[in-house]
Amino acid sequence: MTYSIDLSEFESLMTVKGYEMLKIDSRYLVGYGGAGSSKSYSTAQKILFRILSEDDHRFLITRKTARSLKRSVFQLFRDIISQWDLSDLFSVNLSDLSIVCKANHNQIVMSGLDDVEKLKSITGITGIWIEEATEVTEDDFTQLDLRLRGHTSNYKQIILTFNPVSSQSWIKKRFFDNIDSDATVIHSTFNDNQFIDDRYKDVLNKLAGQNKNLHDVYAKGMWGDRKGLIFDNFTLIEDLPTDYEFRTYGIDFGYNHPQTLIEARIIGDSIYVRELFYKSQTLVTNLIDFMNQEGIKEDSIIYADSANPDKIVTIQNAGYRRATGAKKDVLAGIDFVKSKKLYVTEDSVNLIKELGIYSWKLDKEGKPLEVPVKLFDDALDALRYAVFTGEKIKISLAVVGKRKQSDMRGFSESPFRGSTSDRFRGF
Repeated sequence: MTYSIDLSEFESLMTVKGYEMLKIDSRYLVGYGGAGSSKSYSTAQKILFRILSEDDHRFLITRKTARSLKRSVFQLFRDIISQWDLSDLFSVNLSDLSIVCKANHNQIVMSGLDDVEKLKSITGITGIWIEEATEVTEDDFTQLDLRLRGHTSNYKQIILTFNPVSSQSWIKKRFFDNIDSDATVIHSTFNDNQFIDDRYKDVLNKLAGQNKNLHDVYAKGMWGDRKGLIFDNFTLIEDLPTDYEFRTYGIDFGYNHPQTLIEARIIGDSIYVRELFYKSQTLVTNLIDFMNQEGIKEDSIIYADSANPDKIVTIQNAGYRRATGAKKDVLAGIDFVKSKKLYVTEDSVNLIKELGIYSWKLDKEGKPLEVPVKLFDDALDALRYAVFTGEKIKISLAVVGKRKQSDMRGFSESPFRGSTSDRFRGF
């Protein structure tokens, strides 16, 4: 069973460029542009529209890694289904990241390009969406292109969405430097998104006087070169190490901006981090509920944005008595993190994106200044709070290390002794 849907009913729910995407049936649909342009949101809307209005579909949604899907596009589909009040019509499987329309059995399945065995087992694909397409290689794309074959009752399409972060990308050579008659390219910026707030527009517009490359990529949606990138060297890992010397959490408060929670584990000169919470329009009570649900222990060491002491008190009153204000020396914190080997879990999708954006301001000649651009740095602030403040307090405690434990500023147990004992895993 499919639904007869009037396209005009969707027009008020979509951006102009997103609505235009609904009608495009070329083999390749390339959606690129700046931040806040609704590329991903519009793509998810298009796929759900086809799921509801066409027969015999199995859409494959993919990114470079499987672990990055759950917190990005899978959650996006769930949000839109809820907003459209269609939750009763869809079956959502959290374990294998699949969504099935109960009325017609059309499917959305998700797999990372690193999950080869699962990818091989997915057959009968009728459409593909590659999110953050600049993450994948040209060979990855070719293999996916070969999977989309056979007769179907509807048009087959591969959708690529991305910010044009590097002019050296294979995508530019494949779809922009050469004309493909079976490809449609849609460019969009925040100016094409009537739902975006004015404050966010101001942030993007102000990039023009801070870092031309960032302004080109994220405000104008033009191909860039990542000039002035602050964190240009980090390694992706599947999971955090179970043996470590020290563990802390960092919190950056926000409401219109995302509220973030980062876990950091330290081994020698290596920092291992995972993004745990990254959501806008949330209260500190929502964050506390999440921490309780995730089993974060009440005696965990937590460093939070010291500009919000009332929120820190709320966290302390909720039982997290060792939550305290973080040191906010931005440049010293950046230098400290850059002096270490940084490892980031693959499912930390927003943190990884911020690491690929966070840049120095540039002077008139395009040379980096030691002033970071205040843009997309919420998770990075939380990361800096966790590791930089933790290190400073660790050094302070080492100075008084010979004092009796009862003198350790109220700590029931010093978290800085021993490297692999079970007591460490309680923090």
